[in-house]
Amino acid sequence: MLLSLATLFFIFPQNQFNVTPNEFVEKAGELEFTGRMIARPVERDLPAVWSRLAPLSLRFIDETNEFIVQLPEGMNENSFAAELMATGNYEYVHPDWMCYPIGDPNDPKYGDQWHHGVMKSSSAWDLISAASGQIATWVDTGVDHFHPDLAASLIPGYNSADQLEEINGGDTSDINGHGTHVAGCIGAIGNNGVGVAGVVWDIQLMPVRCSNSSNGGAYLSDILDGARWAADNGAKTVSASYSGVENSSVGTTGTDLKNKDALFFYAAGNSGDNWSWFDYPDTIVVGATTSSDVITSWSGRGLALDLVAPGVDILSTVVGGGYQAWSGTSMATPLANGVAAMIFAANPWLSADDVQTRLYESCDDLGPVGEDDTYGMGRVNLRAAVGAAITGPMELDVPVLVAGQVATVSIQTAPPSSTVYFGYSVVGIGVKDIPVLETTAALLNPQLLGIVTTNAAGVGSYSAQVPAPATGVLLWVQAIAQGTSSNYLERTVQ
Repeated sequence: MLLSLATLFFIFPQNQFNVTPNEFVEKAGELEFTGRMIARPVERDLPAVWSRLAPLSLRFIDETNEFIVQLPEGMNENSFAAELMATGNYEYVHPDWMCYPIGDPNDPKYGDQWHHGVMKSSSAWDLISAASGQIATWVDTGVDHFHPDLAASLIPGYNSADQLEEINGGDTSDINGHGTHVAGCIGAIGNNGVGVAGVVWDIQLMPVRCSNSSNGGAYLSDILDGARWAADNGAKTVSASYSGVENSSVGTTGTDLKNKDALFFYAAGNSGDNWSWFDYPDTIVVGATTSSDVITSWSGRGLALDLVAPGVDILSTVVGGGYQAWSGTSMATPLANGVAAMIFAANPWLSADDVQTRLYESCDDLGPVGEDDTYGMGRVNLRAAVGAAITGPMELDVPVLVAGQVATVSIQTAPPSSTVYFGYSVVGIGVKDIPVLETTAALLNPQLLGIVTTNAAGVGSYSAQVPAPATGVLLWVQAIAQGTSSNYLERTVQ
């Protein structure tokens, strides 16, 4: 008798991401069988694996150790997965589903983009609005190359359905319309007197088209191939607004992208599913909230959910040069992509792990304190995210400053025996790259206050007399060291 996948899950607890705890069931228009499977062996080069899969193989993905195979004659998706998993040689086996874009278009309901107010985008743009050195990608149905709010930011991309780069003839024009709306959520050009503003005003947008069907349907393997290609070609943030998040290869791909110093975002879906039987360490699963900061009834949730973003009536770009308000986790996911891109832009020396941590820590906590199964880490906050990018773990203390008196600024939790620079600004806070220290400061036009060497415990201090004429002057103070920084503090001289 064939074992069920639920039974196999308990037999093989080494599965990192967990196979589906029930038999595979199609959902028309969301996830449909294709006669293809994705299988990941627990080890490379097992003879039994190659002898079974090689005759069926359509493709082997070296980066993730996954086989894309055709179902053998006389077997279906469930019987084939059960046969392979029963050998103990596989981490997971699941269908190479036909996935579909999430979120249907609606007529415009609002003349503005309410989500920017909730995300505190305006105050973030006071610090930084451009990320021209960064590449963001969305794996979707393509893009309108002539849209006035997108065209100037587009760079050549990839058609993963054909496995053909755009520079070699790959078609990335929008075959469905969904991809153009998603693109505008990330990076519709801002401050150009036209249309709307994306999360990032100025960024290199690299489209990946994963479907050649007018309904947008795509093999899951083509979605994930597109994500890997994007990271291999310079994208730091990649998102997929498609069904299929519950399949283990989505988690494997997120880990592969993280190893390439990029982040992978995937939509939680619009069917109200409770994804509490899996949790990916590296793929960021995104749910959708309303203008009242409440998760929508249709958003996916559960243990797998990492964070949420606005997803109702999001005004963005559409094919033909226009604008419409659409709803779905399809819209929330690229907004989260854009927030992470801004963290990378504000501090390009941060690793993907660092950016993921700052993204999570900067979210507005909407549910029970800490991470929960309804909102994950909370709803993205662009201003807090940029602020997290330009501050670090060192702890700065600045006393009350009195004109004509000596003041001592101190630092804790700095790298042991390191050189720390105390800086200040009389202009305000902003984003100031310091390439020689491979970090970013939060000070506009910073001036050097003093330099100290910390002790073995990472503690140091610097004393100086506050000038007598400085009464009433507003100062911003921060400490900077190689590869790191502190919080910044605001003080008015008494």
